[in-house]
Amino acid sequence: MECLAATPTPYEFDETTDLYTDRGESARTMDRAALLEMLNRCEKDRDIGAVIIYDVSRLARDRIDYAVIKQTLKKRNIKIISATESIDDSPEGQVLEGILSTFAEFYSTQNARRVRLNMARKVKDGLWVGRAPYGYKNVQEKVATGKVRAWVEVNWEEARWVQRTFELFATGNYSAKSLAKVLQVEGFPIRKLKHSSGRLHASFIEKILRERFYIGVLKWGDVVNPNGKHEVFVDPLLFEKVQAILDSRLGGSSRNRRLFSILKGIVFCAECGSRATLEEHTTSSGRLIRYVRCLKAQHSERVSCNQEYAHETEVLSQLERLLKLIQLPATFVEKLRNRIKALFSDEQQLYEKARADILGKIEEVKRRKKNLVLQLIDKRATEGDMEVYESVKAELNTDEKRLGEDLGKVENQIAGVVRTVEIALALAANCFYAYRKAEPEIKALLIRTFFKKILIRDKQIVQAVLNEPLDYLCWARLKGYPMFDLGAVSGQSRSLLEYIKSLPQRMSKYQGVLWENCYNHLRAVALP
Repeated sequence: MECLAATPTPYEFDETTDLYTDRGESARTMDRAALLEMLNRCEKDRDIGAVIIYDVSRLARDRIDYAVIKQTLKKRNIKIISATESIDDSPEGQVLEGILSTFAEFYSTQNARRVRLNMARKVKDGLWVGRAPYGYKNVQEKVATGKVRAWVEVNWEEARWVQRTFELFATGNYSAKSLAKVLQVEGFPIRKLKHSSGRLHASFIEKILRERFYIGVLKWGDVVNPNGKHEVFVDPLLFEKVQAILDSRLGGSSRNRRLFSILKGIVFCAECGSRATLEEHTTSSGRLIRYVRCLKAQHSERVSCNQEYAHETEVLSQLERLLKLIQLPATFVEKLRNRIKALFSDEQQLYEKARADILGKIEEVKRRKKNLVLQLIDKRATEGDMEVYESVKAELNTDEKRLGEDLGKVENQIAGVVRTVEIALALAANCFYAYRKAEPEIKALLIRTFFKKILIRDKQIVQAVLNEPLDYLCWARLKGYPMFDLGAVSGQSRSLLEYIKSLPQRMSKYQGVLWENCYNHLRAVALP
């Protein structure tokens, strides 16, 4: 109403056509529908003489935006009139107008900073502050003080599809694209957004599979809190298995998918330590040549390096020679396999006993919880009884969760590690043969599973670092070749039993799944 009252006498105003309102839009940006519509009309309608605003901050909260709008209107002899501020074309009015626009920007920036700090504090406290990821929903409740309490809770209509997505992908039989097609046919519910096509895309499946919110991790800007207070519904072990499969297929940190290469993600420059990339060049005769080139950059900073391009075919030939050296004789593999079985026969019995003990304790906790409920039903519970019930129930739930975690550790500790060692042995016994027979994508998987990194200098592979446990298993065979970096193994410093027992602490949490994934692919197409 102030704007209407402030309309000077010479100007006529029609509320039905001349009123522009940006409801719910921030004046921090010029990308507002009503503002752009008004400016567009000002450019075409020569009868407009003034734009009336409530105050300067409602037009723009950025000095540059305000200056652009003012200049645009001034070219068409259109004045800006504020209903609550005395601004005009006089020197004093222009000074006041400049001060007001500066203060509008200041208050906007200050409020934005305050909001960011409050959001960061909430994330640190384990609370989510944005739109709920798929599988969750935003919930609000008005409390007695008049404030609104907001949180996220599981939306089981979506959450069960998230669980199915992880379970299917963990089988290793699907790509994100093929899984999207399968889930679309099964009826995967897609949120109805403004620009949604109604189709389930592979990019959305990848986003779900990479979302750490499902295992309790909150990330907002630079703030990361692994202890979110929201309910989680994806098993952490299943999540990590999926991450390993994704990493094995996408080459880990390598994000450039334009050119496929077996070497992508594991080749580095021995001179400067930068990652190497692949490039294609077409000669004047039309022949395509592929090169491996040092990026000469680390952490987005350029570094000095004199290394030249290396032909991809030359590097791949050297890589094949490395695999020949790595391949273990069948007699050695069989001998080592028998040693592992003998060493862990007694150990397995101990782990089975520990597993049985934990299962017994879990059943005892469940029995106590059931008795607690029955006792509460049998008698008329007072408020004090309910408090005791809730307290004891919370303790039992904590015990059950802890025992479940202990059971998971026991089940995976020995069986998982021995399985990884056996797979590494099987692959090492046939790695050169398998590599020659496999398709390019499977070759790339085998190379990433075997090698942690490969260093190149003067177009030659000068160092190769093997992943565990292959480095230990091949130590005796490779110790005479200086290009293999086996310093972290110290082959004879520990017995086979000690080494295998130490693997859960030494080996990357993804590595066991990578070996399993590689073995499953090669067994089907390349292993003899």
